[in-house]
Amino acid sequence: MYINYLKKKNLYNIMIFTFPIITLFLNLNNYILNIIIFSLAIIPLAIRLGNITSDLSSTIGEKKGGLIAATIGNMPEIMMGVWSIKVGLISMAKAALIGSIINNMLLVLGISIILGGIKYKEQKFNKNIAKTNFNMLLLAMASFTIIFSISNYTTLSETTLNSIGFKISIILIGIYLLGLIFSLYTHKNLFVLGDRDEEIEEVKWQDSYKDLIYIIIISVLLYFISEKLITNISLFTEEKNISPEFIGIMLLPILGNIGENISAIMCAIKNKVNASLEIAIGSSIQIALFATPVLITFGYFLGINMNMIFSSIQMVMLFIAVIMSYIVFVDGKTYWFEGCILVAIYVIVTICYFYVA
Repeated sequence: MYINYLKKKNLYNIMIFTFPIITLFLNLNNYILNIIIFSLAIIPLAIRLGNITSDLSSTIGEKKGGLIAATIGNMPEIMMGVWSIKVGLISMAKAALIGSIINNMLLVLGISIILGGIKYKEQKFNKNIAKTNFNMLLLAMASFTIIFSISNYTTLSETTLNSIGFKISIILIGIYLLGLIFSLYTHKNLFVLGDRDEEIEEVKWQDSYKDLIYIIIISVLLYFISEKLITNISLFTEEKNISPEFIGIMLLPILGNIGENISAIMCAIKNKVNASLEIAIGSSIQIALFATPVLITFGYFLGINMNMIFSSIQMVMLFIAVIMSYIVFVDGKTYWFEGCILVAIYVIVTICYFYVA
């Protein structure tokens, strides 16, 4: 039985990696076909990352497992952001960052709440986790708002604004690291489940090493496939005169986060609400306090105008996503109807941004 299981698992891994590897050697003359092929190549890799991190949450606990899921799940997003900056699609890179937060806070959490709420009449979670996570998100929003106000109501030069953004980025990364220390070490007792202890499975080191190897392989493949995808998107948007911002705020977040999105939804269906929240909201925190500052720092050292100034509509969308999610989660329990509200807001935002962009 165990040998047959291993054979099936190895066959599954071979199938997951075969198509993405083949796409590395493809380069058709049609931009649309290239975008579709490279997008499809990213999906199985992102899903495999999601499977690995979902397994980890069963072995190291929902809090740490959710954190790792969010961290690993954001790798495609960061890599696509790096290549977007390199090819000059700054507006698309910035839109993708905002889009990832909106996608996690409205669509992913909404679907998770709906499916979990249908199976379980009421789902409860640790309010300390939600409170700490939303405090960190509000910090990021405050930072974005301050530099947005400075750019609109002062006459500072572009170079000065870039310098301010770089300094704020260093502060945000520092706060993010301090938040990890707070939740995982100095005050980890605040984040344990109140009603029941987490069931932690015995960790098999052999499986852990295999997962690490898979993560490295997937990361390398994602890096090169992301380059091909972003290059073709750049050529496509120039030729067809399509807004890179709309692609950045709608397409890239779904592609880059599909693995962790599935993990969050599956955790909610299994009534692991804390893990689901940690993946979705934790991913948004990492985008706001880590991925965004990292990409801004990357652009700053390359001399590229990648600042922390987002458009008015993006700021409004971000505020709505975070505030509505906070209202839903403030009482420590969720129902399926609240998920419907979050998904409805996501659809409204998508429709409006399509016409604006």
